[in-house]
Amino acid sequence: MNNLPDDLKREYEYLIFHHPDIEGIEHPMINISDTLRAYFILAHYFTDPSSNEKEKMLVGVRDFNLLGSAIGRQNITFGGKTKYTNKIDICATLFFGLVKNHSFSDGNKRTALLILLYQLGMYGYIPSAPKRDFEKLVISVAANKLSEDYEYEYKKCQKNDDPIVATITRVIRKLVQKKDHTYHISPTMKEFCEAMQKQNVTCNRVGGKMHFERTIPARWFRPSRNLGYSVVFSGWTRTIGADTARSVLSTLEIYEEYANYKDFLEGKEPLYQLVDDFRDPLRRLKDK
Repeated sequence: MNNLPDDLKREYEYLIFHHPDIEGIEHPMINISDTLRAYFILAHYFTDPSSNEKEKMLVGVRDFNLLGSAIGRQNITFGGKTKYTNKIDICATLFFGLVKNHSFSDGNKRTALLILLYQLGMYGYIPSAPKRDFEKLVISVAANKLSEDYEYEYKKCQKNDDPIVATITRVIRKLVQKKDHTYHISPTMKEFCEAMQKQNVTCNRVGGKMHFERTIPARWFRPSRNLGYSVVFSGWTRTIGADTARSVLSTLEIYEEYANYKDFLEGKEPLYQLVDDFRDPLRRLKDK
């Protein structure tokens, strides 16, 4: 969140301090702090005074109870049994809750779409359909027109105990594909360490080993975690193999946020990158 201007950063930090995450909801599920992070990044992007396309956006949370209700949809249980276990079902029910609950003063549809794309990415899916198709889904859910706009999918889901979420899931499946986890770039150890440091990972060379360490900050219901991994150091100009890079990023819980290895190496903030990629539909989804 270092890219945020001071006023938005202070507001974001104030809100996550006074409205902590919901216990038991872990990535790839989305929590309150994740949603607020996406929301404030959107606010910054669309109100950036240095942009030629600056707009007005009323920044603020209208109702934290409604936001918590939307977040909580991901792990609803009945009689000790979790309602949604399928990855895309989880994304779909959260998306529906964020669109319909109107938790924010402005930018609800935008936030819902951005969180959907972000969470799908963490579950290993990336967009494969035109961006307009994602925009259409948001507008349809907001207008309660799923049964009209996606008549075929809706009819297939009518016997489901939650036909709305089931329909959204069927639509999403047609809009995404599995993320390509293959690595087509071979960075040097120097380039790899520079990328890791941008993720607040410390890189320490000790003898013939390079040690990577990352601290996951504490939240109110759990202590901080220290993650580490070591690889053989063969020289700063030697390349990092695909298997080695995959092991480091997976162990330190970094890679799933990125659509591809190239974005990670370039140090792009995943949410800012998604906003930039979906700039036009996100702009059109401005709350009326």
